[in-house]
Amino acid sequence: MEYLKELNPSQREAVVNTEGPVLVIAGAGSGKTRVLTYRVAHLLVKGIPAHTILALTFTNRAANEMKERIIRIVGEATARYLWMGTFHSIFARILRTESQALGYPANYSIYDAQDSKNLIKEIIRELNLDEQVYKPAEVLGRISSAKNNLITAPMYAGDPQIAEHDRNRGRPWVA
Repeated sequence: MEYLKELNPSQREAVVNTEGPVLVIAGAGSGKTRVLTYRVAHLLVKGIPAHTILALTFTNRAANEMKERIIRIVGEATARYLWMGTFHSIFARILRTESQALGYPANYSIYDAQDSKNLIKEIIRELNLDEQVYKPAEVLGRISSAKNNLITAPMYAGDPQIAEHDRNRGRPWVA
């Protein structure tokens, strides 16, 4: 466990305390990534199966860096089945794995913001709607707002207040 020697006492405590979760709060450049990386490596060294560990980061760069460091400590065979990546990549992986249970095919597509906007533009054109009235960004905003408020498409279409709001904005086709 040579890697533990690279840590200061607070970092070491966070790494070796493997019973339950640990909250790491620290400023930029203080070694948070190192602590998280070494904690995962330490769990693997202690015999915790890789497939039972979930490590989430905000960037692909951080995820790749962490995985490379972990592989250097425990070896690729041990680290191979880690659930490590960005929030988006890991949850996309979970959704693909569980797609059948959700009623989706395994080969479904996930649209990013630009894909979504392009699709809305295409729909507006196919319905021969005025793009100055049905601005794609505004339609996308309405959809996003509904999703954030857990309003399903049938709920949206069946809500008289929403329909009135859209009519008052001159966009009755949104509902």
